Amino acid sequence: MSTVSPGQATASLANDFAYAHPGASKHSIGAPRWPARVLFIESRSSPGYPAESFETHGFEIQGYSDAIGALLAVRLEEPAAIVAPTDMINVDFLSFIEAMTVWSEVPVIVGIASHAGATDLAYEAIDRGARSILALPCRADQLVAAVRACGIRSDVTARPIEIGRLLVDPQAFKCTINGRTVPLTAREFLCMHHLMLASPRVVSVEELTRALTTYDEGSISATRVLVTRVRKKFAAASPGSAKVLETIRGIGYRIAAE
Repeated sequence: MSTVSPGQATASLANDFAYAHPGASKHSIGAPRWPARVLFIESRSSPGYPAESFETHGFEIQGYSDAIGALLAVRLEEPAAIVAPTDMINVDFLSFIEAMTVWSEVPVIVGIASHAGATDLAYEAIDRGARSILALPCRADQLVAAVRACGIRSDVTARPIEIGRLLVDPQAFKCTINGRTVPLTAREFLCMHHLMLASPRVVSVEELTRALTTYDEGSISATRVLVTRVRKKFAAASPGSAKVLETIRGIGYRIAAE
């Protein structure tokens, strides 16, 4: 992992955001690379980066002391994702989120720093196009889970998975049933992708809860509520399709072949 200082930024933030308006051409995500690179902007209140190795997960961290250096690197580094702390240095956080989601297809993960109002800022960022949430400071496994919650994979799990009439495409962050899009949140998408990868195995509610702890500490009751919500979304997208998410009483959940 290397760190880029503000002095290495050779162009202004204004120039890069000049075309960040609705309808502008987006900077697309480059071809898959190994390991996948994550740009990590340092938090003012939680300085530093996760110390553990990421390469065993197929990811590497590129650290930046402020948002300007990270922004300028998006074109060059072909990142899989970028972590933006709520207390980033030199740039207004919400302005950064809005500009990144308009200007680039690279998903933004919100790092919730330890300052007053951080949680409110994080959820406002989700409303403005950020894709995932991560509490700071974080461990390597938590960061990897947040990246994967955005649908980003650096291995075979990046490929679309199709079971019967159900299709989950991690790179496109899209789920369809009978060809109809199911509008899932990042947490709901992570739930479905975990079940699809495990199929035809039954996934216990405890395992599914652990898989969803990117967003909170998790609870079995919250997981059950989430599954119910996902079923309702399937039924709304295509009547009768809720049964693809099958409950095995006393054990857990699995994806039904039909």
